[in-house]
Amino acid sequence: MLKQLSVGVLLIFLAGCGTHKVQFYGEVDRSDKTVMVPPGSEGLKGRLKQALAEDGWKLVIYRGPSVTEGEAGEKTKLLHYDTYNSRYQLVVSSYQYGSSCPGFGAAMNYDVSFIDNTSGNEVFTINGRGCGGGTAVKNFMRMVRGR
Repeated sequence: MLKQLSVGVLLIFLAGCGTHKVQFYGEVDRSDKTVMVPPGSEGLKGRLKQALAEDGWKLVIYRGPSVTEGEAGEKTKLLHYDTYNSRYQLVVSSYQYGSSCPGFGAAMNYDVSFIDNTSGNEVFTINGRGCGGGTAVKNFMRMVRGR
């Protein structure tokens, strides 16, 4: 009886360890597989970058130069804007809140955004909590692939 109760508690615990929410706002244009990513390879950020690279995406760190253009004169009008060397941008925020997922990695909260640099729109976002980030990576790649 005690063994069955322990297994039941463990299953309830593990079910609570993986919740996420996906918000979808547009399609990913897979004909331009360039994405600006944050530097580094720690945690979820590294796993997402690895998954993108394995799917054939070109990863860039530098966004491109800032440009100021216009004319000085009687009515000076200068425009300032940033340029991008990639079609998309990956923004990742995650933090470990414990190691309560035995055998499944660190328990973490995460928030991931995929942004279209051409339009400035967020294409989709995924946030939640989970063990090791595996569910987040799977859902992220599903959204990138349009599934």
